Amino acid sequence: MNRAALFIAFALAVLAAPLSAQTRETPRADHKSIMLRQLVSGRARIDPAKAYIFIRSPQGRAAGTFLKTPTPAEIAHYEANPQGRLWGGGPYPIDVNMTVTFGPKSFFDRTGGPDGSFTYLTEVEPGEYTYLGPMIVTTHGPAPGECYCMGSVKFVAKAGQITSLGDFLSLGWADREALMQTTIDPASIPDRPAVPTDWSVPDSLAQYPHAKAELRAVGRRDNFFNALVGRIPPVPGVLAYDRDAVIDLVALAEAEARAKAIPESRSAPSHIPADQP
Repeated sequence: MNRAALFIAFALAVLAAPLSAQTRETPRADHKSIMLRQLVSGRARIDPAKAYIFIRSPQGRAAGTFLKTPTPAEIAHYEANPQGRLWGGGPYPIDVNMTVTFGPKSFFDRTGGPDGSFTYLTEVEPGEYTYLGPMIVTTHGPAPGECYCMGSVKFVAKAGQITSLGDFLSLGWADREALMQTTIDPASIPDRPAVPTDWSVPDSLAQYPHAKAELRAVGRRDNFFNALVGRIPPVPGVLAYDRDAVIDLVALAEAEARAKAIPESRSAPSHIPADQP
């Protein structure tokens, strides 16, 4: 059994237990999985007040976790009502209640059997979401999977719209050179050509408002779930690395465009670090 299969098996076991630290008394990132058969039967609908994240896994089940950026009101409410404790430590940060997990059990649709393509549609609160990585949140011990604590991406999920990540999270777009920047074990890198990301949504969702996720770079963050530490490969036009520093290529391009628009201004900076949470 390969590493990905082991992670999925472990994730299925972890998700069978409740996340005890999440309580209804504190703000949390409400979310739920939507299945195709629920939309078809009318038991679920696309709510214009909610946002939706679409993900495609080309080869088998997948799982991962997003982190919603809390609003000032959510932060203030949490600080006034802190609850729960992480394993072996003090009160957990608000981030624990801001996590949104997708997969591996509740998928939107699948084709081609257990090793075929799986899709996931998650209803979330509108807002900004950071991809924490292919990991499953647990407060009972180290989180299974990998935390992209040393560099990742974020995007805004808008109300009444399906924000599509397509098969981006499967990393098929990353070539060997890019993957080499994420591991100390070159033997673990698959020998395959890089393929462009498919950002499309299936025909069953095409009737609803949808858009490609507009990605931005995210800098380092605390590994508060004690997962294996890693980082996403450099993303062309979005994120680059200078050793362990995360470079926001979108912000750099914006700065260069502003400099060109004002000839007498000083030249744009050579690099712009990504925001640090």
